[in-house]
Amino acid sequence: MIITIGISGASCADIGHLVTENFPKFDNITSRRFFQETNLANGECPDAIDFNSFISTLCELRTSASLVKTFKSKKVQIRKNVESTELDNLTLNLNAKVQNVLMQTENELYFVFIDGFLLYVNPDVIKQLDIKLFLKADYDTVKKRRETEYGKKLLGRRWVDPPNYFDQMVWPNYIKANDHIINRSGGENDLLNDLIVLESNSLSTLSENIEKVVKVILEKLSK
Repeated sequence: MIITIGISGASCADIGHLVTENFPKFDNITSRRFFQETNLANGECPDAIDFNSFISTLCELRTSASLVKTFKSKKVQIRKNVESTELDNLTLNLNAKVQNVLMQTENELYFVFIDGFLLYVNPDVIKQLDIKLFLKADYDTVKKRRETEYGKKLLGRRWVDPPNYFDQMVWPNYIKANDHIINRSGGENDLLNDLIVLESNSLSTLSENIEKVVKVILEKLSK
């Protein structure tokens, strides 16, 4: 059995890779893996993603346990600003809960975490997600995180945000792509009626959010 979990929303929210630590047999996919080869002036809009390839990969992973076993996800480095004794203890506690549930499950389970800032703009992507999560944050919070992560050169990373890139590209496109979520403008047939929205303005809520996400996944397994 394969469970797909979508995590989207505010830039650099520090939750996806921390959640995956609690689950064995997982893969992590980021939508940035499917950037178009062409050099786009705006890398923060839907046109920047090769959705055909993205959707095809999700379909294959969702239906093939053998592919999940061999799929090589990109390693994500956990930043030091979210490391703490509290998180370490939480991970140990949640690991125990996850293992307890998995031991009572007859089917072999695989977890595929899909992380991306444009996950919920394409209905065919949404349909491939068993669990949908969205992290909200305000302007000041997202800007600070973005500048910390992409505002300077880091070892192993080629991209550095140009001057004013956040105000001209990142924030306007975040609002535009997620207006239907931020303002909840869905209709009766809204594919996101089961979307779970989490506030992520403060690192103090990080542990709480991780615990909520793990709880949601475990509840999904019990249904």
